[in-house]
Amino acid sequence: AWAAASGDPQADAAACADAVDRGDERAVQVWQLAVDALADGIVLAQSLLDPSTVIVGGGLAEAGDTLFTPLRAAVTERLTFQMPPVVVPAMLKDTAASLGAGLLAWDLLSVTPPSPRA
Repeated sequence: AWAAASGDPQADAAACADAVDRGDERAVQVWQLAVDALADGIVLAQSLLDPSTVIVGGGLAEAGDTLFTPLRAAVTERLTFQMPPVVVPAMLKDTAASLGAGLLAWDLLSVTPPSPRA
């Protein structure tokens, strides 16, 4: 959405977050749509699963307070009787998938093959 709004086909979420921080009104509108969609998803998960903590990862989470301040507010205002979950950024950021793949490979390599039947 930010690529279309900015006219730059290479624009990404990080560029949108920077534009939000600079006060670009188009970026603020696009950002709010993203925050609202993410808040709706978190509220749905809260209603179904009642997690105490929601961890947000990926590149969008690297926007820090630009994302998390309005996101936490949006989640809280959408909830009725549920306790709002703690919404935090993922600690591993974009390295989580690589680490997970490495751990899976490690597990597969360290599995002892079954013994042949006698």
